[in-house]
Amino acid sequence: MMGLRNLYKVFRETRNAAREQATLAVTGDSPRAAEVASLLGAQRGVRGAEVILSVSEGGANISGKAVEGPGRIPLSSKDGNALLEDLAPRIVLALDEDYLVALAKGYPPLRRAVCEEIIRNNARQNAVIGALPIPGADMPVMTANQARMVLNIAAAYGEELSMDRARELLGVLAAGFGLRALSRQAVKLVPVGGWAASAVIAYSGTVAMGRSGILYFERGKQEVGAKEMARIRSRAIEEGKAFVSRLRRK
Repeated sequence: MMGLRNLYKVFRETRNAAREQATLAVTGDSPRAAEVASLLGAQRGVRGAEVILSVSEGGANISGKAVEGPGRIPLSSKDGNALLEDLAPRIVLALDEDYLVALAKGYPPLRRAVCEEIIRNNARQNAVIGALPIPGADMPVMTANQARMVLNIAAAYGEELSMDRARELLGVLAAGFGLRALSRQAVKLVPVGGWAASAVIAYSGTVAMGRSGILYFERGKQEVGAKEMARIRSRAIEEGKAFVSRLRRK
């Protein structure tokens, strides 16, 4: 998948990020604040917290050292998992990228939202790189980005990575997600060729690999089956087409 030297560099970066820790606090006296704290597994005092969610009527203010965009987050009237599914991505969007893995590692309810954000960030980067008119020059950078993404997802799910385990994991996921099949699908579905098709393949390939990584860890390291992988690829291609369409309009 990539050279040993580049793999070691990516592994070292990811390992350092995985060693970071971050604490989430939820404040407020209302029953809603207690519910949010329970759903997230957050502490109730702000001491030592890098992310502070202050819950009040109808919403929450997010602040702290790990928050890149402090502000107000609306709280829906939903309860339980439905509330969490709505709230988690909003929290993640406000965070500094350097704290994503640390928060996911410490707070399982945030893991999927964090990993989706990691996937989107890497997919956008790879789409732009894939669109560059320099044949072959894009592959080392895109491959390194994908490896970094997969190892960050592993770290977010609490995986303890050695160099050997990193190589094994990247090999398993790269073999399973089917780049050739995705490329054939993308070429058929993208109405234009050239840089747009390359960008769609780069974006959707990164998304498909990342999503298969999420499922791999959520299911106890069980590999994704062929039919489900095909559905993941199809959805990833649609997302890639939408992203490149927006890129073309800029």
